[in-house]
Amino acid sequence: MFGTIKMAPQEEVDSFDYLPGQFHFIKLYRGKNLPVEEHPFTISSSPTQQGILASTIKTSGDFTTTIQYTMPGDLARVQGPFGRFCYLLHPQKRDMVFIAGGVGITPLMSMLRYMQDAGEDRRVLLFYVNKTRRDIIFHDELHEIEKAGSLNLEVIYVLSRPDTDWGGEIGYLNGKKIQRYCGNGLADKEFYLCGPQQMMRQLIPDLRNLGVPESQIHFEKFFL
Repeated sequence: MFGTIKMAPQEEVDSFDYLPGQFHFIKLYRGKNLPVEEHPFTISSSPTQQGILASTIKTSGDFTTTIQYTMPGDLARVQGPFGRFCYLLHPQKRDMVFIAGGVGITPLMSMLRYMQDAGEDRRVLLFYVNKTRRDIIFHDELHEIEKAGSLNLEVIYVLSRPDTDWGGEIGYLNGKKIQRYCGNGLADKEFYLCGPQQMMRQLIPDLRNLGVPESQIHFEKFFL
């Protein structure tokens, strides 16, 4: 289960300054029976979305199960932004390969939204790994971005527990599948990975073994 919290600054704050792909700490002040705790969440909105700061959150623990009870008008304290997982910090004009596992799509979605608004002309290949079709976040929006053609984006979905009518990739993502879509020019691309530790432990060595320089492998680990 997933939900998106959208926050607007108080009047005395002009805007939120952040890079696509960064994260922040959020403390929510809601009903008296709901916990007041500070937790880190990735920013899923784009800096181009003026006046709105959004985080898309997966229900995976005691606190996140209460996200559904957050109501319009509740208050939030935000600290940040933090992190350096952003393609703008690596200005080489190489094509990019994004690899997301589950909710690890959120920082990459922030980047894709920003790229679309900024008129980015590089090719982006996104591998999006999930267990089932129901676990895919942002499916409709990703389809619309592909269809619009304003960003040169191709999305490859990989499911480990697909339905019988699934026509996409099946199983787990590995170096062989990546090379099948990228060809032999892997060393000419920038790779951005975000997902569970198990996925990262598999894919980062695979990319190194395929000749991708260490400096072109950028990652953010999600501890799920």
